[in-house]
Amino acid sequence: AATGGLPSRNQLLYFSIMLGAGCFFIFISLVMFLPLIVLMPAKFASCFSLGSCLVIGSFFALKGPRAQLAHMMSKERLPFSVAFVGSMVGAIYSSVIMHSYLLCLLFSALQILALLYYVLSYFPGGTAGLKFMLSMMKNMILGCFRR
Repeated sequence: AATGGLPSRNQLLYFSIMLGAGCFFIFISLVMFLPLIVLMPAKFASCFSLGSCLVIGSFFALKGPRAQLAHMMSKERLPFSVAFVGSMVGAIYSSVIMHSYLLCLLFSALQILALLYYVLSYFPGGTAGLKFMLSMMKNMILGCFRR
């Protein structure tokens, strides 16, 4: 809560509604549109981004806007916040306004990685493990192009 105490009943209600709606849209995007992402990346990007916005909004409702913004702008969270919000904006812009197939796919992939990083960052050793796996993948991909 904004006062540092327990969340109020309204805060918990708004948090629950927004989190539930966000999870619903992410679930729909993964179940219905992820298998068709090659054919319809804009539908996946729009649905997944809406779900992500609702999930982030639920934490604004729970913690309060100032506390959530301070948390997202903290030194250790700022790179994630910029990557996550930037990938959401990029996915929505490339799918709804530009209608760019490749940019939509790129921003959707970045958004999924940013969401995974966010979720894993709350588990002990989660970000270190993710960084290790990403560096291994990078080395494998670059190894394919070396002679």
